[in-house]
Amino acid sequence: MVMALAFALVTTVTFAAGDTFTKTLKKGSTGAEVSALQTILISQNLLGVSAPTGYFGNLTVSAVKAYQTKHNLAAVGQVGPATRAALNNEGAVVTNPTTSTNGTTGTTGTTGTTGTTGTTGITTPGVEGILSVTAGPVTTSVVNVGQKQVPILAVRAQAQNSDIAIQRITVDLGADTKVYNKVYSTLYVMNGSSVVATIPLNSSTVVQNGSTYVVNATGFNIIVPKNTYKDITIAADLYSSIESTYRTGITVSVDQNGVRGVDGAGIVQYGPTLGSITQNITINQSLVDNAQANISTDPSSVQTNLVPVTDTTNGQYLQLPVLTFALNAQNDTLHIRNLKVTFATSGNATGSASVAYLYQGSTMVQSAAITAGTATFSNIVNGTAGASVPVNTTLPYTIKVDVSGISSGTLTISATVVTGAGTTILNSQDGSVLSVNGSATGFPQTVAGAGPAIALASTPTITTANQTPGGATTTTMKYTVNYVLNITAVGTDLTLNLAGTSSPAFSTSTLEVWTAGATTTPSSLAVDYHQPTGTTAVNNGTGFVISRGQTVQVPVTYTFTTNGVGLYSARMAGVTINGTAQTYMKTLSSWLTNAL
Repeated sequence: MVMALAFALVTTVTFAAGDTFTKTLKKGSTGAEVSALQTILISQNLLGVSAPTGYFGNLTVSAVKAYQTKHNLAAVGQVGPATRAALNNEGAVVTNPTTSTNGTTGTTGTTGTTGTTGTTGITTPGVEGILSVTAGPVTTSVVNVGQKQVPILAVRAQAQNSDIAIQRITVDLGADTKVYNKVYSTLYVMNGSSVVATIPLNSSTVVQNGSTYVVNATGFNIIVPKNTYKDITIAADLYSSIESTYRTGITVSVDQNGVRGVDGAGIVQYGPTLGSITQNITINQSLVDNAQANISTDPSSVQTNLVPVTDTTNGQYLQLPVLTFALNAQNDTLHIRNLKVTFATSGNATGSASVAYLYQGSTMVQSAAITAGTATFSNIVNGTAGASVPVNTTLPYTIKVDVSGISSGTLTISATVVTGAGTTILNSQDGSVLSVNGSATGFPQTVAGAGPAIALASTPTITTANQTPGGATTTTMKYTVNYVLNITAVGTDLTLNLAGTSSPAFSTSTLEVWTAGATTTPSSLAVDYHQPTGTTAVNNGTGFVISRGQTVQVPVTYTFTTNGVGLYSARMAGVTINGTAQTYMKTLSSWLTNAL
C-alpha cells in the first residue's frame, strides 16, 4: 500500500488529521475535502494522477465509482452519506507533510493510519499477514437497564504469518436511531478487561451508512501476535430508563470488512470477509426487577467440632457458632426481611438449643427463639445494621445458638437456612427478589456436658527418612506422624489407657494412611505416647486420669514403613476416652497431614 506516501503529496490541504468528510461531493466540487478524497483514491490506485488537484472532474467521478464498487456501495460517482461513512473509516489524513526531491514523500505518515509501516508493537516488520475475523464469545444475550460496560458483541481477530495491529472496528447499530438515542449511551472497545476506546453515541459520532447507522471505534492499537488470536469485546452503557418497546429486537453487528488492521508490511487488512457478526440483545426492565439472592455455605463456616460447655454449673454454651453462610446480592442491593433456619439435634444429653442469633460479622442483626427446631428472624426493618447486602457483593452471616441444660452426655446440633417459605429477601424498592437460590447447611457441632473436649494444639506433621539397608533392591521409607493434643476433662474425670492395653486411647487401628487418593495399610505401624505430667497413674501404670476441669497436652507419635517411594498423608481418626471412642475428627481436613 502507498497510502501514507500519497498523503505526503498534499502540501496545501487544510483537512487536518482526525477530520471527517461532512459534505456531499460531486462533479464540479472543489476544496479541501475533494483533495482529501483524491488522496485516498490515489493511495488505492483508483485515481491515475500524481497528486490531488482539489477539483472533482471526470477522472474523479470514475475513481469514485470504482471505490464504491470496491466497498459494495452503489456506483453513482458522487460522495453521499454511505460513501462518506466508508471514507471516514479509512483513517486520518495527514496535513502539510514535506515532499522529497524525487517527488515522493519524505515521511512515513502517522502511526496507526492506513498504510503505515511503523505500527507500534509490531514485531514482524516487513512481513505480510492475513487477518481472519469471526464471532467471539459473549457471556449473555440478556442485559439490564442501567448496566455499565456490559458486553454486547465480541469479535475474534486471528493473525497469520505476521503480527497484525487492529486499529478500527465499525459497529452497525441497525436501521433505527433508537439504538443510540434510547438504548445505548456509550460504546467501549475492550481488550480483555482493559478499555482501549470509548465512544459516546450521538449525532456527531454515529453516521448513516445506506439504511443503517454505524459508528467507528478508532484511536487504539491492539496487537494480535503472529499465529494467535484475540477476542475483542464491544461493551455498552445502557440508559437508566428504557421504554418497553425498545427492550427487544435490539441487534448490533460488525459487518463485512468492519474490522481493520495493519500487518508488518504496512498492508491494510479487513475482516470479516463474508457476512456479518451479529448479536441479538434482550433488555430486562431494570436491575431492581431482576434482583436475585444467592445463598451458600461460607468457606469460613466452623467445621465439625466437639466443645465443652462453658458453664459447667448450668450446662451452658452461650452463642455457639453453628453455621456461617454467604449471601450474594445480584443486580441490586438486597435486604433480609425474614430468615428461617431449622436445627437438627441428636445425642444423649438432656439439654437443648433454645435461642438463635443472626450475626453479620460482629454485628448482631436479630435474635429469635428456637421452637420445634425452627427459628425465624422476622420483620427485620430497613436500616437495621448488617441486614443489607450492597449490589453485586457477598457478605457472610453467622448463626449462633444458646445451648443449656447439658449436665452430662453430648448434644449435636446442625443448622440449615431455608430458602423457601419463611425466608424473604427484598430488593432496594422493598419488592421481593426474583429468586432466592442455593442452600446452606452447617457442619454438626457437638457440645459435651461431661466428657472430653479435644483440640489440636498445633498442625499435625509428617516426616520421612530413607531406611533402605545396604545392598537392597527395594527402597524402604520410614514415615513419622506427630500430633499434639489439648484434652480437657469437662464435668467429670477422664481415663485414658496407654498403648498395649485392650482399649488404648490412641490406637494404630484408628490412624488413616492415605496414598493415591485411597487409604492403605502400611507395614510396621506403631504408636507411642506417655502419661502427661500432672495426671494420676491408674491400673498399675497402664493408664492415667485427667481430673475434672483439668487441661493437659498429650503428644502422640505414629510410625510406619513403606516399600517404595510415594506420597503419603495420615489422619488420626479416633480417640478412646472413658471407654468411648470419639471419631468426629475423621471428617476434618485440619486433622489430615500434608502429603509427603
